Amino acid sequence: MKKNILTTLLAVVLYFLCLGIGVLLGHLVDSTGNMFYAPAFSALVGGSVYMLLLAKVPRFGAITTLGFFMALFFLASKHGAGTFLPAITCGLAADATARLGHYQDKIKNLFSFLVFAFSTSGPILLMWINPASYEATLLARGKSQEYIDRIMVAPELDKIFLFVASILLGALIGALLGQTISKKFTHKI
Repeated sequence: MKKNILTTLLAVVLYFLCLGIGVLLGHLVDSTGNMFYAPAFSALVGGSVYMLLLAKVPRFGAITTLGFFMALFFLASKHGAGTFLPAITCGLAADATARLGHYQDKIKNLFSFLVFAFSTSGPILLMWINPASYEATLLARGKSQEYIDRIMVAPELDKIFLFVASILLGALIGALLGQTISKKFTHKI
């Protein structure tokens, strides 16, 4: 039990590092300063951590805990009301999906990660669902109106499709890489 908790907490720390790398990669692709591509790149980099967590702690709660800590991050970093909801919802749904295959089914685990990848989409979703609230949150955090005007992305159909497709593609590649790494790593132990 203690080993499972420690493994889960280590995965949380590593996934946060993946989130940071995802933000950095997103800035390299889009220099406007918004987080539009961060969820996709976070999923691409974080797939290995996620799949290793599933392999090492095949119990309900590990993925939910990862989602819970992502939600705490969005709350603590003052990204705005509601940005934490996708992290909690996706964490629970992803855990439930992996549980359907007893954490052993490669396809269900892959779908689980496709769901979990949307856990970091809260800021963009808030920007689209309630742009006035999102702008007010940024102003309260000391951001300039020029910055806000630069990072806002209109919820146009092509941009929504690009956002969803980029997350799914990043998560798919990340999950497949993660399953390969996890398979090699767990067979050596």
